[in-house]
Amino acid sequence: MKNVSGGFLLFLAKVFLIAVILTLFLIGQILFYEQTTYYFWGNIAVLFLYAASLYLVSRVYNGFAFGNASFSEIILSWVLSLLVTNAFQFLILSLIADGLLPVYGFLIILLAQITFIIPLAFLLNKLYYRQNPARNAIIVYGKKDKLDEFCSIVMMQRMRFRVNHIVSQDTDTGALLDFVDAAESVFFLDVDESKQDWILEYCYMHNKHAYIQPTFSKILINTAGTFWLSNAPVFSLKTPLPDVGTLFIKRLMDIVISLISIILTSWLMIGIWFIVRSYDRHPAIYKQTRVTRGGKQFTLYKFRSMRPDSEDDGVPRLTQADDDRITPIGHFIRRTRIDELPQLFNVLRGAMSIVGPRPERPEIARQYEEIYPNFSFRTKVKAGITGFAQIHGRYNTAPDEKLFLDIMYIETFSILQDIKLMLQTVSVLFKGSSTEGVDDGLTTALWKGDEE
Repeated sequence: MKNVSGGFLLFLAKVFLIAVILTLFLIGQILFYEQTTYYFWGNIAVLFLYAASLYLVSRVYNGFAFGNASFSEIILSWVLSLLVTNAFQFLILSLIADGLLPVYGFLIILLAQITFIIPLAFLLNKLYYRQNPARNAIIVYGKKDKLDEFCSIVMMQRMRFRVNHIVSQDTDTGALLDFVDAAESVFFLDVDESKQDWILEYCYMHNKHAYIQPTFSKILINTAGTFWLSNAPVFSLKTPLPDVGTLFIKRLMDIVISLISIILTSWLMIGIWFIVRSYDRHPAIYKQTRVTRGGKQFTLYKFRSMRPDSEDDGVPRLTQADDDRITPIGHFIRRTRIDELPQLFNVLRGAMSIVGPRPERPEIARQYEEIYPNFSFRTKVKAGITGFAQIHGRYNTAPDEKLFLDIMYIETFSILQDIKLMLQTVSVLFKGSSTEGVDDGLTTALWKGDEE
C-alpha cells in the first residue's frame, strides 16, 4: 500500500512540476507577447501545444528519470527540454504574430522556469528516494575478469542499491539462495546460462529485481518478433531490412541536416581551421581511414587535435587518459566535439549517416574482431556521427559493450528513433566522461588481459 500511495504522490508532484512550467510560460506570454493572445480557446490550444511538446521533449531527455539519474543530470535534462520546447514555441508564436518576436521575452521566461525548476526537481528527487530507499542487493558472478569494475559501477549507485554480498556462482546452492532471500535486487555478471536460469526463476517467484548484463544472443532475442507455428510460439530473429522509402527518408534527412549544419557552423569551422593551422603550421584537417557499411573503407575528416607526429611509430592507438599528444586547442575542440564538425561533409557525400555505429579504424577493428568475432556485425548499416554507443557509452567503452549498444540500435532502427538520438546528442556535450581516453599503457579499448 505504501508503494501505491508513494507512486501516486510522485505522480502528483510531476503534474505540479509541469503545471508550474506552463503557468510561468503563460504569464510570460501575456507580459511580453500580448499580441499573440487572441481568444480563450485559441490560448488553450497554444498552451496545449506547449504542454504536449514539453512532455515529449522531456521524455527524450529523460527529465522524469528520478531514481535513474543524478540530480545534476536531471537538471541538465530539464534545461535542454525547456530550451528545445521554448524555441519551438517561439517559432509558433512568431507565426501567429506574423513576424519574428523579440527574443528577450523568451530568455526571461526560460530563466524564470529554470529558477523554479531547480528547487522543485531537488524536492521531487528527495521525495523519490524517501519513497524508494536503497534496496539491499547482491552480485552473483561467474568470471572475475570484469568483476572489480562492475562492482564499482553498481556501488556508485548507492542511493539506489546497497550491495551487501558479492557471491560466486559456485557457492553452495542452499547458501546462494539464502543470499538471494536476504536481498531485494540481484545482479548477474557472466553467470553460466544453466545456473542463471534457475536463479532467475527463483527471483521471479519471490519478486526479486534481477539485472543481467546482456550477451549478443540475448540482445537479438530481446528485439525479436513473435511468430506462431500453429499454437506454438517461436522467436523470429531475422533482422528486417528497412524498406526503400525508409532508407530514402533517412538519406534525405542526412542531406538536409548536414547541409544546414554546415551552413550554420561554417563561421566556426573557418575560425577553428585558422586557429589549428596557425598553432604549428601543419594541416588543420586530419584524414583517417575508417570502416563503414559492409566493411567498406572511406576517408574520415576531423579537425586535428594532436601533434602531427603522434603516430610516427606506425602503431595505431586510441587517445589515452592523459595523452601528451593532444595540443592545447585540441583539448578544447575534443571536449566540445567541435573536432567532429568536418564529418558533416562525410555525411553529405554519403560515406556516413548522422545516426549509426561509430566508424572504427580498420587496424583496430581487426584487433577487436580477433577477440570478439561478432564485432563486424556493426557494419550491417552505415557508420554515423551519433548513435546509441556515442550517447550511452564513452570514447573508451569496451568493444563488447559498444557492440551491444550498436546492435540494439540496428535491431530497433526507426526514423523516429533517429530523431530522438539526434536530440539526445546535445546532452553528450555536457558530459566530460564521454571523451575519456583509454587507460595508460593501452592502445585500444580492449582490457589489459585481452591486449596481452
